[in-house]
Amino acid sequence: MAPLSRQYDIVVFGATGYTGKLCAEYIAESLPTDVKWAVAGRSQSKLDAVVEEVRRLNPDRAAPAVELAQLEKEDLHALARKTRLIVTTVGPYALYGEVVVEACASNGTHYVDVTGETPWTLDMIRKYHDKAKATGAIIIHNLGIESVPADLAVWSLVNLIREKYSVGTREVIASMALFSAPSGGTLATIFSILEVYNVKQLAEAFKPWVLSPIPRRAKSPSPFGVLGVGSHPDLGIMTKSIAANCDRAIVQRSWGLIEEGKLYGENFDFSEHMHVKSWALGYAISVALAFGMVALAISPFRWLAKKF
Repeated sequence: MAPLSRQYDIVVFGATGYTGKLCAEYIAESLPTDVKWAVAGRSQSKLDAVVEEVRRLNPDRAAPAVELAQLEKEDLHALARKTRLIVTTVGPYALYGEVVVEACASNGTHYVDVTGETPWTLDMIRKYHDKAKATGAIIIHNLGIESVPADLAVWSLVNLIREKYSVGTREVIASMALFSAPSGGTLATIFSILEVYNVKQLAEAFKPWVLSPIPRRAKSPSPFGVLGVGSHPDLGIMTKSIAANCDRAIVQRSWGLIEEGKLYGENFDFSEHMHVKSWALGYAISVALAFGMVALAISPFRWLAKKF
């Protein structure tokens, strides 16, 4: 467990980026005023600007300290030893994330990120789970849009069912709505994953239950068929969700970590789909996602996509 006597409670690493600034603003506006925290990154001037922004948001609390750190082992070990928790928003994580995980796992420092990169998450679990367990570091991946809504919603549902009916949950089907197009950061993440991991590694990372500490067999094929388009009497028409594999892996990991699957139930399963207004739109999205991923897996197409 991270010592209580460390200089900071929280350090936001990557605080000058879009997501990092949002984290800093949230801390300034919402956390107790006695929290000791710092913003960290490579640029003194940009970090100073972030400090001024959060100072204006809440002038009643002490401004965060500034810590300069490069993406290098020596800098990040020194940073990890100063704080109880590092929140890192520096991505793509497949390119820049491991050095932070290693520093936290080695120094007993808690860690959270906002990755959605399942192959990388699997890689980090295999490399650093035992070390983190030995030092008392709590490492939490996917603490952003992937996969907090799905993970917390499912956890809340299975708890309610367990408390009210004293039984486990057989299946949760999630229907998500997409309100915006993927950001530049999301596209950069997809490109990096396809460049860092080969086809065999990607195929393994997207198997059901791959992140669960307790092995499970995959359930029967989706009733929605190969194209993944179908309907539900309560949820309407649904198609493939771009976040489905990522969210499913995290939900299934929570299943295995919490009471070894006993809270959720031994036969629990989870699937996620995207809500659409029509069958035609559902099939169009499904086909576009399939062809898009195949195209991006080919280097020349990926090079061309980066130009746009």
